[in-house]
Formats: sequence, C-alpha cells, structure tokens
Amino acid sequence: LKAASKDLQAAGMFFMQHGMKNPNAALAGSYDFMHLFGHVCLGLMWAHSARAAQDALAGGTSDKAFYETKLATGRYYMARQLPMTATHLARIQSGADSVMALAAEAF
Repeated sequence: LKAASKDLQAAGMFFMQHGMKNPNAALAGSYDFMHLFGHVCLGLMWAHSARAAQDALAGGTSDKAFYETKLATGRYYMARQLPMTATHLARIQSGADSVMALAAEAF
C-alpha cells in the first residue's frame, strides 16, 4: 500500500509539473489517474477490512470462515491488483504524444 501511495503522489506531481505547460499531458493521463486513485482507495479499504477481520478472529468470532475469507481476499487484492498502480503511473508519465498523435477525425 505504501508503494501504491507513492505512485499516486508521483502521478499528482507529474500533473502539477506538466499539466499547466501542456494540458494534453494531464488529459492523456486522466484515465490512468482515475484507476490508480481507485486502486489506492480499494487497497486502503482492504487494509481496514483486514484489521477488522484480524480483530474478529482474535476475539473468538463464531464466523471464522467468513473472516479468514476476508483476509485471503485482501491478500489477493494486495498481491495481484494493487501493483497495477505502477503500470498506471508509467502510462501517465509517458506523456501525451502517443495519445494525441491521431487527429480527432481519425476516430
């Protein structure tokens, strides 16, 4: 989650450094920024859910399978989905040239 948060900060910094000079740089990265931000938010929610599940298990819950499944799903998200923030950051930092290379009429 720390690495994903750093990716989000780096994306924000990229937009601040390049967006005013070249608005297309910000526009071209908006899709990836939305997804990067979403991954970080979901990662934070899974971290909160994992803490709640651990507390429930430590407290002797009667629904052990439910909370163990929450922990397993959270581990899956952290291992398989959250690392996508690095991909989204790389796409943002690649700039707007390839996105803006086609004329609007080409669509």
